[in-house]
Amino acid sequence: CTGPLWNISSWQDVVLSATNLGGHSSTHSFQFSTASRPPTFLIVIDPVSWSETSNQGLADPAVAPADLAEQQTELKAVRWSLEVVRTKPPQTGPALRHFHSSQEALTFEDLSSETHDALAAGGRIEWRATLMHRGTSKRLVRYVAFVEDVASLQVGKVHVSPQCAFGRSWKAFNMLHQGHSHRALSWCRFLLGIFLLVGAFAVYFVRSELRKGPPGYRFHLIVTAKFVFQDVPQQVCIVLYILGWYEAAGLRCQLCLFRPHHCSAEQAFHLANLIAFFCTLMSSVANQLLIRPVFKRTYTEDDLCIQYTIRIGGTCVSVLPLTTGLCLASRSILPAPGFLHLVAAVPCGIGWLAVLGLICVPAMLCCDEDCGD
Repeated sequence: CTGPLWNISSWQDVVLSATNLGGHSSTHSFQFSTASRPPTFLIVIDPVSWSETSNQGLADPAVAPADLAEQQTELKAVRWSLEVVRTKPPQTGPALRHFHSSQEALTFEDLSSETHDALAAGGRIEWRATLMHRGTSKRLVRYVAFVEDVASLQVGKVHVSPQCAFGRSWKAFNMLHQGHSHRALSWCRFLLGIFLLVGAFAVYFVRSELRKGPPGYRFHLIVTAKFVFQDVPQQVCIVLYILGWYEAAGLRCQLCLFRPHHCSAEQAFHLANLIAFFCTLMSSVANQLLIRPVFKRTYTEDDLCIQYTIRIGGTCVSVLPLTTGLCLASRSILPAPGFLHLVAAVPCGIGWLAVLGLICVPAMLCCDEDCGD
């Protein structure tokens, strides 16, 4: 697509073959130029169709659709490589080469002093790209390759954004497949509102069971259901929302492509979010206070050790989605990534070990019983 923020610098429609079938080569080179400052462009390689040899001879693949979004199938088995080199001013380092399969968007940024001087003199930067079809199958593959050059005068402001990665955001925007990620975040926001009602009902039922007398099996079932159907999904939605919005290539940074005022620093851990995180954590670990072990008059050291182990493992499992999200988050979200990654790694590791234990131990017991029979 073209618009005030970027334009098409080159459009290529070519048929390639790995074995030079029908006189078609396995490589295709094309030239293009960019005027963005600093040079920032995106190359999309899209295998749109293929054909095979038959008794009737070799036929060219179907033509590319007018709108690439109308493609019915994605050729995931097609492998290719792309080499990009700057020709003016001449590139001093090695050429940039990428190996991929299926449809892919690649972003390029050149912050060298040579391009800065060339643009300051009023010139354009010229490039050469070479697309190579890889593989040994007897198929002709039609590729559509196009180059988008940033045309926005605000690109310099976007590049210096402290939390957004311009190239990754631009690539993510081109790979979103009709806004699926935006709909996913909208669902997360909707479900977070539903969880407030679910949590209120869970508190009501827990209080009702406690007023009836000593907790029984029904009480424990309610607490377990609250954890499985409210606490864990709520944490997952919060993590997906934070990663999807605040990451360096998240939706907030993709909005930065259109409106640079979205590029300003925005902290994920502001007061409102911190209150939401704290309440969610307290709700998740509350099951450790509500569920107690069977009372015994005397406890051995083994009993105490088992109780403490179960408590620690249960607590780590209760906050596992949030600790996993902290381990996956980057410096764009975390104020002190190294320290927070270290703090979250311990409960995250214990939580996943506990989950694996809950899965593997019953399976091993079933296997022992089968072997015994």
